[in-house]
Amino acid sequence: MTRGDFTRGAVVFDMDGLMLDTERVALECWLDTARAAGWALSRDDCLAMVGLDQQASERVLRERAGPGFPLREISDRAKDAYLDRLRTEGIGLKPGLVELLDWLAEREVPVAVATSSRHLMAMEKLALAGLRARFPVIVCGDQVPEGKPAPFVYREAVTQLGADPAECLALEDSDVGLRAAHAAGLRCIVVPDLRPPAAAYAPLAHAIVPTLREAHPLIGQLLVLEAP
Repeated sequence: MTRGDFTRGAVVFDMDGLMLDTERVALECWLDTARAAGWALSRDDCLAMVGLDQQASERVLRERAGPGFPLREISDRAKDAYLDRLRTEGIGLKPGLVELLDWLAEREVPVAVATSSRHLMAMEKLALAGLRARFPVIVCGDQVPEGKPAPFVYREAVTQLGADPAECLALEDSDVGLRAAHAAGLRCIVVPDLRPPAAAYAPLAHAIVPTLREAHPLIGQLLVLEAP
């Protein structure tokens, strides 16, 4: 295939759980930190934060943990533990990611990141994972009026790429991100990480596949112009 076979669309990637194997580490750090402080958060409590920005995550935890929960203390300790593990253990990449990025780069398909993470955290994680230079556009949760499931991170990413949302694809691991991409007018392929999309939101996805390897041919089909 040549560059001329493709539209002027783009592919916008979520970060944690979609490209980076970091959600599992974050979950373990939250559970361990809360347990050490005498609070028994459940796995479901922590999974409710997946895909949300910091403010929304804190709101969810306050609702679930109840009065007296030392949110700021546990949040700070969990974050420190999380970053320490990422810096010492490294960050694993999801299967098929590098091959997909290479394939898109060979065809000059524009790519971007749209993440709920804060900018400084996102830039460090992408650098640790060796991905920072892969993405000319990176839009983070603290750079827009409201994080996912609001559409702003995707709208901003597409705007910076100079692309038409209707010709762009989003890759997500959570239903929070799926909702954001759909609201911004992008088709979305979901590659679940810690949990599948909720039944109420799964129909919004163009497809739900087990890994980025299975997403790869779908992306090719959706980006290629049909013959006249």
